[in-house]
Amino acid sequence: MDRRLTRRKFLASSSAAVLAAPMVVRSAQPGSVLKIAVIGVNNRGAENLKGVAHEQIVALCDVDEAWSAKARDQFPKAAFFTDYRQLFDRMGQQLDAVVISTPDHSHALPAALALSLGKHVYCEKPLTHSVQEARLLRKLATEKKLVTQMGTQIHAGENYRRVVELVQAGVLGPIKRVHVWNSSKPVGGKKVGEKPTAKFDLNLWQGPCPDDFFEAVMNPSGWKFAWPHFHWRWWWEFGGGTLADLGCHYMDLPFWALGLTAPTEITATGKKTYSGDNTTPDLMQVDYQFSATASRPAVHLTWYHGVAGPDLEGRQTYPGYAAGVLFVGEKGQLLADYGKHTLLPKEFAESVSRPPKSIPASVGHHKEWCEAIKTGGPTTCHFGYSGLLTEAVLLGNVAYRVGKPIKWDTNQGTTGDPAADKLLGRAYRKGWELPTA
Repeated sequence: MDRRLTRRKFLASSSAAVLAAPMVVRSAQPGSVLKIAVIGVNNRGAENLKGVAHEQIVALCDVDEAWSAKARDQFPKAAFFTDYRQLFDRMGQQLDAVVISTPDHSHALPAALALSLGKHVYCEKPLTHSVQEARLLRKLATEKKLVTQMGTQIHAGENYRRVVELVQAGVLGPIKRVHVWNSSKPVGGKKVGEKPTAKFDLNLWQGPCPDDFFEAVMNPSGWKFAWPHFHWRWWWEFGGGTLADLGCHYMDLPFWALGLTAPTEITATGKKTYSGDNTTPDLMQVDYQFSATASRPAVHLTWYHGVAGPDLEGRQTYPGYAAGVLFVGEKGQLLADYGKHTLLPKEFAESVSRPPKSIPASVGHHKEWCEAIKTGGPTTCHFGYSGLLTEAVLLGNVAYRVGKPIKWDTNQGTTGDPAADKLLGRAYRKGWELPTA
C-alpha cells in the first residue's frame, strides 16, 4: 500500500517552530563508553566504523555477510545481523547510539527506528532518500532530544572553517550569488534479465523500496564494485544521482557560511548523455532562491554537475577547482573546495586582512558526535541543520523530475503542485514502513 498520503498529513502538520527548534539533547555520562551499533560496515561504512571504534561496538549489521568478514574479525564480540529490524528487536535496549551507512533508500527507516527507541544517530549523507523522510528525522530528533550528526565529514576540516570566517566577517561584502559545481558523472549501466549475481539476501538489500529488484551490468570505470554496491545511486529507485551524492558536501559550505535554510523557488534543467538505461542525469543545473533575512540579502545559489566549472556548457573553469564553491560578494570573490580556498581577483586578495580564527578546530566529525552524546552537545551537522540541507538538495531532484520550476513552503511541506508533491515522498513495502510518530 502507498502510505504517502497518511504520512503527508503527519509531516505537513510539523510546525516551523518544532522543525527549526534549537537542539536540546539527552546525554550520557561524561567519560562513559558508548554502546554503538553500526548498520552498513563496508565501503563508506568501513570508514564510519573506524571513526567510532574508540567506543564499544556491540553490534554490526550488513546484508553482505561475506563482504563484512573483515569488520566481524575486527570486532569479534559484536553481534552480527543482516536485517537491522532484527537488530533493534533483539538489542534495542542495549544500545546508546547507532551509525547508519546503508544506501540512500535505506537511510530513513533504521534512523527513524533508532530515534523512536531513544538512540542517538549518526547517518551518512544525504540524510534521506526523500524530502518527507528528511522532515520526519528532523522532527523525531528534535522531539526526542537526541544527539544526531549527518556524515558530511568535510565539515570538520580546517579549510571550511576559514572560509566561513571570511564570509561571516564581511570580507567579501554582501553576498547575493553563489555557484557550486562538481565534475563527477554517473557510471552508465544497463538492466539485464539474468538471474541476480549477488550472493546475499536481495530482499533485505531492497528494504523499503517497492520496485522489483533488477540486475545491472555497469560500463567499465574506476569504481570496481559488483552490482548493486555503489552503483545503485544512478537509478531513482535507490539513489538521487550526483546531486544527492555530492550536493550535501559542497552545498554545506554556503549553508553554513550564509545561514541558509529553506529555498523558496527551485528550477532545474539537465540531461542524460551517457550510455546506459540509468535514470539520473549526468549534466544538471539547479537554481535555488533563498529569501533575505535580517543578517543577509536574498541569495541565488546554482548547483552544476558533470562540468568542471560554473557553466553547464563547460565554458567557464577555474584551474585546480574541478569541484568548488564560488561566493560572489560586492567587494570580492572567494573560491573554495574541500582542502583549499582562494580570494579573487588578485588585487582584492592582496588587500584583504584576514579575520582572526574564531571557529575552534574540530575533534573529528565522529568524535564530535560521540562526545556530544556524553556531554549534551552540540554537534555541527545535527539533523536540525543537515535535515534542511538535505531537503534543499533533494528538492533539486524533485524540480528536475517534475520538469518545471517549483515553489517551496517549508512550513507546510508542500510545493502546491500535486505532481511535484508526489515526488516529495515514496511508497514503502509492507513490513518496511516508517514510524509515523
